[in-house]
Amino acid sequence: MKILALDSALSSCSAAVIEDGKLLCELYEDRMRGQAERLIPMCREACDTAGLPFGDMDALAVTCGPGTFTGVRIGLAAAKGLALALNIPLIGLTTLEVVAQNAVVAGLEGRIAVAHDARRGEVYLQIFEVADGGALAITDPAAVPLADVAAKLSAVRAVVGTGVELIRRFLPAILFPDIAAQPNAGIIGQMAYDRWHIGEKPAAVMPLYLRAPDAVAAKPVHYPFQNP
Repeated sequence: MKILALDSALSSCSAAVIEDGKLLCELYEDRMRGQAERLIPMCREACDTAGLPFGDMDALAVTCGPGTFTGVRIGLAAAKGLALALNIPLIGLTTLEVVAQNAVVAGLEGRIAVAHDARRGEVYLQIFEVADGGALAITDPAAVPLADVAAKLSAVRAVVGTGVELIRRFLPAILFPDIAAQPNAGIIGQMAYDRWHIGEKPAAVMPLYLRAPDAVAAKPVHYPFQNP
């Protein structure tokens, strides 16, 4: 089974090709801007490096959030467009569970939390139990104010993710291991393959935002010459 995986949900951009659980190619760039222009060419480069055209893919995998609103939309639009054009299934994973898998790959065990910077004084937070080569979600993902983080993580032994620096001062007794904080397409593709291999059918992929967008619609302006 051949899977093209991609991500642009946070502050990076990546694409990878996986065949039968083996990583053939992975490209990764840290970037806050330009993801819309870079993501599809990166997917093409990953396929070219792997020696497989788009048309050989059996499935696509993508992160569906939480993350930046623009980044999530870019990744989902690219993945859904390709899946529709190629008539192949799309598998969605959250940025939280992908980074929890980073902890699994790094050999971390026990109860951990993944915290991503949500801005506006919040983190996107989820707790996992890491054991036996997997990460089981203990809580639902949520946007949590920084002042409330310590109470949420009283039983957690380690925290990973892009929000680590925001919450470090609130949790002096918890470990902050040096583990990849961003999702990467190689892990996304391998997770998607594992789920497909055990017979898990992909559900409809929808964006996971956890809160309303920062941008709001402008209020209409009425000028004196306009009719009420």
